[in-house]
Amino acid sequence: MTAVDFDLSLAEQCAAIMLETDRVHRELEMLRRTPALVRLWTGDNCDLVHVIECEDEAEWEDIELDAGVGTLKLDFSMPQAQWLNDMYGRVERGEKINVIVSVDYMGTRWSGLMKRVGVATDELGYSQLTATFLSDFQQLKTKLLWSTPVMPAAFQPIKVFGLAGPIPWVVLGALHINLCRENNPILTFPDDPLKPSAWWEGFDMSTWTVVVKPGSFMDWLATGAPWGKLTSRFKYWHEAATAMLADGEMSLQWRRWFTGDPLPWPNAKVRHGALVVWVEDKSGIFAGTANGGTWFDGLTRTIRSYTDDFVENIDQTTTGMPTVGDYRIPGKRLTDPRMPYAYYPPDSPGILRSNFDQQLPGPIQLVTGGHSMPGVNETMGALIQGMFDVVGNLLQFGSIGGSVDRILAPFYEDTVLAWIAVKMLRRAQTSGDFREFEYFIASGGKAYTLDSLAVLRQGAFETRAIFSGALEIINAAPYVIGAPGIGHFGRGDRVATRIPGDLTQRMHVERVSKTVLSWGVDRSPDIAITLGGEKLQQDPILRLMAEIANGKSELKEMGVMG
Repeated sequence: MTAVDFDLSLAEQCAAIMLETDRVHRELEMLRRTPALVRLWTGDNCDLVHVIECEDEAEWEDIELDAGVGTLKLDFSMPQAQWLNDMYGRVERGEKINVIVSVDYMGTRWSGLMKRVGVATDELGYSQLTATFLSDFQQLKTKLLWSTPVMPAAFQPIKVFGLAGPIPWVVLGALHINLCRENNPILTFPDDPLKPSAWWEGFDMSTWTVVVKPGSFMDWLATGAPWGKLTSRFKYWHEAATAMLADGEMSLQWRRWFTGDPLPWPNAKVRHGALVVWVEDKSGIFAGTANGGTWFDGLTRTIRSYTDDFVENIDQTTTGMPTVGDYRIPGKRLTDPRMPYAYYPPDSPGILRSNFDQQLPGPIQLVTGGHSMPGVNETMGALIQGMFDVVGNLLQFGSIGGSVDRILAPFYEDTVLAWIAVKMLRRAQTSGDFREFEYFIASGGKAYTLDSLAVLRQGAFETRAIFSGALEIINAAPYVIGAPGIGHFGRGDRVATRIPGDLTQRMHVERVSKTVLSWGVDRSPDIAITLGGEKLQQDPILRLMAEIANGKSELKEMGVMG
């Protein structure tokens, strides 16, 4: 960036500013039109085999807290297409059957494993190969949280695995512990598994295929991250972690590391091709951030906190906007969560198409439970045994309390303090008199415990009011989507927009929950983004399948089904 020479005349200063503006525009346009680097790697040692430069079409979904789908279409006569289709040959050559793809564009990297490959031939005899990939989050979806991860499957003395603390430390710590189990079957964990100095002598992650970026309990505590509690009895990690991360508006990040890339953290020793996982706070809701407003009054800044029952959230308006020094550095492109930078008005030249949906809040009362809080069943059993022991001795029948308790237990167990109902007062006040009343949350936990509180918060999150927007945009017109320093924003960052034709002129500030990068032989790379509630933009059948999978997970946790 060339500094403005204030000794020049006003006309000369304006001309210099215009020249610099044109230069920046050309730079952004060049960045946008730079082709993505698509590489194919073997599934054995992640050896580079092909660089793709002959694709007919490509599309890559990057979804917050879920696996995105990648599609690559090639002329079947190309060597790259032949190699993708030759599963038998890859095994024979020792390359293994799996294929890893990496897509580098604007500083971001999409990577994943190939799941399906097919060849279609049209009536003219042209054959085209279509390879379908799932992003690397799919690997995380196959990680189980064992009840006692330090022991073999045949001996699990601890029935339920649990961690409590700052949400990033909890979800990453649980993943790291079970990655240790995967790579070192029988071992002993330190008190703080994510603290580098706590790793025991000889502990080596340089051969692991998935690693967690370290960060100690005290480091996360100092950030002010909201707390959470994770429990699992052979639950999948993503089932236990995603609801907690979504509730805390934390952004899970993952990136495959290749030799030659900057180290994922200082002095890191990781394997070529390893998947590095970490968490970032890109929302800033608990520290204060711009969160809505109107075109006339500008963005308002709010800070989120919990209500007295810790089930609902409350957003309180704060005065003053922070000064973001990075925004004043020419050429440095990023988004500070305290004050989102990118704003897409309805008449923005960068918007090609848009679609907005809003979901109204659900029932005003949440109900969960099924088991009495700790100590209730035990106290009632002890009272029955003691009372009938006394009666039996008086009648010279002997101590019959144990027998009577066994008979009466099915009638009194889980009848007292076994269910909990919480009315969400703020939602009730805004819903009016005509409204949905109750929402039951399936749970295998005990009522009036931290587990039940976590379940209630998840229920409040699932039934909250949701704003969702889908924008098909032109990259670099005017904002660049990419990694911090290269792009203005990316997945997880907050973006402001308005609904075309909305007379209230209200601005909505939501996190980017999904990006889709695509290009073809006749078009340069374009990006579509989804803001806020990504589920509202999904196909109804996909949403139904997700609900069924979630229900099966809850039943498995309760021990009802396998």
